[in-house]
Amino acid sequence: MRTRAPSFLRPGLARLAGGLLVLAALGSFAGVARADEQGDLDKARAAYLARRYDEAERRFRTMLDPVNGTIHDPTLLSRARMYWGAVALAKNSAVQGTAIFEKLLLDDPTFEPDPLSFPADVINAFIDTRARMRERLSAMAAEQARRDAERRAKDEADRKRQAEHLAMVERLASEEKITDEHSRWIAALPFGVGQFQNGHPGLGWFFLASEAALTIGGSIALPFYSYNRSKGFSAYEVANVTVANEYLARANTARYVNAAMLGTALGVGAIGILQAELAYVPDIVIVKHRPLPDARAGQGTFAPSLVPALSPIFAPNNRPSGGQASLTITF
Repeated sequence: MRTRAPSFLRPGLARLAGGLLVLAALGSFAGVARADEQGDLDKARAAYLARRYDEAERRFRTMLDPVNGTIHDPTLLSRARMYWGAVALAKNSAVQGTAIFEKLLLDDPTFEPDPLSFPADVINAFIDTRARMRERLSAMAAEQARRDAERRAKDEADRKRQAEHLAMVERLASEEKITDEHSRWIAALPFGVGQFQNGHPGLGWFFLASEAALTIGGSIALPFYSYNRSKGFSAYEVANVTVANEYLARANTARYVNAAMLGTALGVGAIGILQAELAYVPDIVIVKHRPLPDARAGQGTFAPSLVPALSPIFAPNNRPSGGQASLTITF
């Protein structure tokens, strides 16, 4: 029984296969190019070893031409220059050979020739050239080290700046700022309302508790005043003066307590309103934090949507009755 990939996976498989084919083609092309370069070098080297110096020089000059040269691999390039310099020395052109060695060392300061592949005079000429260029090569190495350090410092600064930028973006994305606009009218309300609005909850609770306690205490004194006053008048009606005076004295005490507490409550309320107006804050920015989605969630997985989508289709036909309606379900 043959099985086929689901329809939603076929485009992805096609793109994957195409990418693999491109990578394989690039890899094979690079391998062929390197093989061609190695082949050109081997032919020129064979001419040098056979002492066909004119042919060898022609081949090396062609493959090392600055504009149309055929060798681009850095390792093969250094080896070809070493052989070309050996050819120049074999043709008694010490100046040309030295110039070739200098170019080789400038492009590849760490190059070391194989002592078994070249005569002693060629190795000695290369060593002498490097000795004369020691200071220049040292200066080049120091300059390269300075550039590498600057590049690393720049990369580190860029990474640090990107990390700070990412942290700022995440902070902004995780915070929602809401501006709470205030009102002078609300600040003029008693019971600590103005303090709560200004963002001073400690003062707000103080004024709320104080004014509430004083108001409740003053209000509780009213029933005692009414009760003792009524009892006092009743005692006068029956000519019980002593009892009447006692009830009226209690009533007066309750009245004084009521007046003192309510008056104090009004005073504390006035102080609270004055403080709220003096410390008035036009608005307060409230920062609400919200969690960011996990960037790793869902990585490496593919979850096709299994929620059906209903879409009616109305298609006209040639019947006299008009169009025909149908319903499609897609996933």
